Amino acid sequence: MILTFSIYSILIAFALIFSVLLTNKLVKIEVLDVRYPEIDGLRGYLAFFVFLHHSYIWRFFLQSGEWNEPISNLFNHFGQTTVAFFFVITAFLFTLKLINSKNKEINWSAYISARLYRLFPMYLFSVGIIFFIAGYLTNFKSKVPFSENIVTILSWIFFNVKKGLNINGLEDSFLLNAGITWTLPYEWVFYFLLPLIALFFKIKVNYKIILSFTVVAALIMIINGSSLRHFFPFLGGIIAALVIKKNIFGTVLKQKKYTFLAISLLVCSVYFFDSGRRPIPIIITSIVFIIIASGNSFFGILSSAFSRKFGQITYSIYLLHGILLFVIFYFVIGFEEAKKMTDNEFWSVIALSVFPLIFISQLTFKYIEHPLMELAKVKLKSSSVKS
Repeated sequence: MILTFSIYSILIAFALIFSVLLTNKLVKIEVLDVRYPEIDGLRGYLAFFVFLHHSYIWRFFLQSGEWNEPISNLFNHFGQTTVAFFFVITAFLFTLKLINSKNKEINWSAYISARLYRLFPMYLFSVGIIFFIAGYLTNFKSKVPFSENIVTILSWIFFNVKKGLNINGLEDSFLLNAGITWTLPYEWVFYFLLPLIALFFKIKVNYKIILSFTVVAALIMIINGSSLRHFFPFLGGIIAALVIKKNIFGTVLKQKKYTFLAISLLVCSVYFFDSGRRPIPIIITSIVFIIIASGNSFFGILSSAFSRKFGQITYSIYLLHGILLFVIFYFVIGFEEAKKMTDNEFWSVIALSVFPLIFISQLTFKYIEHPLMELAKVKLKSSSVKS
């Protein structure tokens, strides 16, 4: 499998380059001005690795009927280390915002409102597609008690998606998006813990805000059965923010030798560890991120316009790739036919699916994500003026 993928990785890489370039001609978007372009460029590749991670899982699911983590170190890291990077990025960016707001009054309600505008519209769009597919597969007829459906729908809307939480009794409903939403409650917990974290930076926060936000964070953790181990990458992001803010390494880490160091560390992590969730791989992830956040663009790749445009549609790629894989294997090919595919045929299908994934994601970014992001900025400025 890995040998086959190593051969087809060239085809998949070509498909990615072709898809991004062609999509940018068909659906034009501007490169947004950001403070850390390398991080922006990194995001797209991370989301694409998650797509490959779930593609691998689908390959074995079609053959065995069991949804398990990849037995391959590489594909396991494509999922787990990538998620760790996403958590590090979140903690890094929002911790920096805290530090930079040290002498300002933070409007916490506006902050949460901005997060809602940023994350919910695209998520609700993806869930809407999932509900439609589930309805179609159950003939749009109620298969379970109304109260059970309401609980399930609310759970899906608020990210609490687990195996066994089936929409209208549809078995293995999580397959409809590959169960990718499990990471979002952790993001929300971190957002609601920020007032508490602010205290460590000696930022004044109203005790009512601290109490209410912490209670919400605790409730999210309890409802979702959150595991504390998934919060370690957030700690890595906080440390990274302190390192970058204090300018400990200056411009040293921009040097090419540190690019090779970062690549070597990632290779070691994949080779020696079968999981990206262990302490050492998380430490490696944090170190590599600090190198990138220091301005190391990996030979100019991460800061290029290509990567940054690709990176802007990360959230859409993340939310939609699982749906696309299900549609391809269930509706287009059919489970029985997909089960018979050779490795060569399977990875050829994955390569062909790259273009629709990038094209659709660019459309949803342009017409759903970006307009709401701009609206959130306007409302945030408006609330700042009023306060």
